[in-house]
Amino acid sequence: MALNPENNDTAISRLELVRSRISTAVFHRQDANSEITLIAVGKGHSSEKIRELYALGIRDFAENYAQEYFRKKTELSDLTDIRWHFIGHLQSNKAKKVAQTGCLIHGLDRSSLLEELIKSADPSAPTKILLQLQVDPTDTNKSGCSLAEAHELCAKISAAPGLLWEGFMGMGPADCPQDVLRMLYEKFMRNASQLWEKYSLRDPSRQLRPMKISLGMSDDLELAIRCGSNHIRIGSALFGARPAKSQAT
Repeated sequence: MALNPENNDTAISRLELVRSRISTAVFHRQDANSEITLIAVGKGHSSEKIRELYALGIRDFAENYAQEYFRKKTELSDLTDIRWHFIGHLQSNKAKKVAQTGCLIHGLDRSSLLEELIKSADPSAPTKILLQLQVDPTDTNKSGCSLAEAHELCAKISAAPGLLWEGFMGMGPADCPQDVLRMLYEKFMRNASQLWEKYSLRDPSRQLRPMKISLGMSDDLELAIRCGSNHIRIGSALFGARPAKSQAT
């Protein structure tokens, strides 16, 4: 859904439009769990733009690249109630440093990364993670583990006291017809629910928390919410177009 060109393209107008889209999607959702976490993705944008959205009430912010994340976290250290999310492909050699910041890591997608997180984990301050599950197994441009790999990872996660597993992340394919995307998202939700039911039972504390589903971005947030997502990752619809030279480090 594109921004209305007749609206003033300001942070407040963009935020109002996104919130309106969320409300409409929640209204059409079939289950009673209507709490949606809006995550503002600051990739390539300045810390000043993050401050602008913070002043409008946003508290969840995400970054894709470790160096950019560390820089912004330092620049915004005075905003002590920001909830940080790391949503990019996390290199194993940077896993420990990212995990120690206390953010929610959305992209656990492979065994080597899991091993690094387990080695650096502190049971007194568990590392918060989401397992990145494939949405479309034929889409080689997106990260994510297969269903078979997910079973292996979930079993290891459940036995790791220093990890706090909170749910799943998914990334839909680009330029996908809505009917096809709906089928992919519905299958993703079925797989996620089955994995959560099977493996979360091994940790009684997880049974008291709802499963987090990080699914949906600026172009498909309505569909993702209707299919069951409760965490949506929004970049351009909140920040506008990224500068031509964005930091990808």
